[in-house]
Amino acid sequence: MRKLTFAVMLTSLAVLAGCAGDDTTSLAEKISLTQYAGQIAPVEHSRDGDVTTYTFDQAQGPMCMRGDDYLVGVRDTGSDDLVIFLQGGGACWSVFCLAVTRATQGVPTAIDLLNPELPGNPVANWNVVYLPYCDGSFFLGDSQHDDNINDKGTRYHHGLANLTAALEVALMRFPAPDRILLAGSSGGAYGLLFAGPLVRHYYPEAELILMADSGLGLARDGDAAYTQVLLDEFNLNRFLPANCPTCFSNGNLTGLFGYFLAHDKHVRIGAYTSWFDGVLATVFLQIPGDRYADAITSQTGALHDAYPDRFRRFVTDGNQHTALLGDPSGIVGTDYGAVELPPDSMAALIDNVNIGGMDTTAIGQTTMTTWLRGLIEGDLDAWTDILEERGTAPDTQE
Repeated sequence: MRKLTFAVMLTSLAVLAGCAGDDTTSLAEKISLTQYAGQIAPVEHSRDGDVTTYTFDQAQGPMCMRGDDYLVGVRDTGSDDLVIFLQGGGACWSVFCLAVTRATQGVPTAIDLLNPELPGNPVANWNVVYLPYCDGSFFLGDSQHDDNINDKGTRYHHGLANLTAALEVALMRFPAPDRILLAGSSGGAYGLLFAGPLVRHYYPEAELILMADSGLGLARDGDAAYTQVLLDEFNLNRFLPANCPTCFSNGNLTGLFGYFLAHDKHVRIGAYTSWFDGVLATVFLQIPGDRYADAITSQTGALHDAYPDRFRRFVTDGNQHTALLGDPSGIVGTDYGAVELPPDSMAALIDNVNIGGMDTTAIGQTTMTTWLRGLIEGDLDAWTDILEERGTAPDTQE
């Protein structure tokens, strides 16, 4: 009997699945995430060495929150593997608006994960598709509002179109990667809630690994009304699966990761947070650190219990925000004129920005670099579920 190749085995499984249920519709199609797929044409904007920046026709959907063009950066190293990275940079809705509103060119090597010179970086030689974050809606929105918040006029939440545009570029440049690391930091990590199924739609056969860096779908635990405002304003209710009561649970959206894990038996998800994340808990959610930490325990604990070998956490004590960036520019970029925030939020933001890096984020002898390598390689001994002992929340210290 001949030995089946990996591709043949995948094809056979797909055929069997189709025969059993006669349904080859992707999860992304089932929850209406593919409305822009195949409809957005990238246009090359500039090239610098092995990095190309693409721009898009706004008439097809992609644009930043205040009407600037959306850009995507690509680095081609000739690898068989691909990093798709969703940048962080706040969020904007009628109650609170702190966001980056213009996209940057290229691929920023100041971000640890995207730095090919960072010692031990497990994806140093991988191809990269870099998604700047400038839509204010977690790469998910599909709406616009004329409420003139921050006296800036209309806000265009075209996150889903921006995400789709980047994946169209990814497919054009890298049609058949062996492995994909889909990573996001802060607002970009919230984007992974739906980006995971959409990437799987574009790449049904690739090994898919997710890394959610400080953005686990957590909100104000016990306050569903807070999250409902975002769902309404970003037009996201239609993406919530009708058969998933835990996807929007107790005000949190963390259960969407569980829904994806249940439908994709091969995906692995790593998650980083600190117990008292100063940017998320203090600046955005405006809740006590202990309340945020309790939500980490209940929400992510349930996911790990359900999928112990495919969902694992790296939780540090303190108020650090992100572990893949290494530099504050990884949150707001270097174009400070593109950062929009209420005047009374500046002090809180400065006081609570504690950005971690891949080598500086550690629990005992385990750094984020080594833990991430274990996640990518599927090494369950190196990629452990590791939670540092929870200390005292900064907002309760005397």
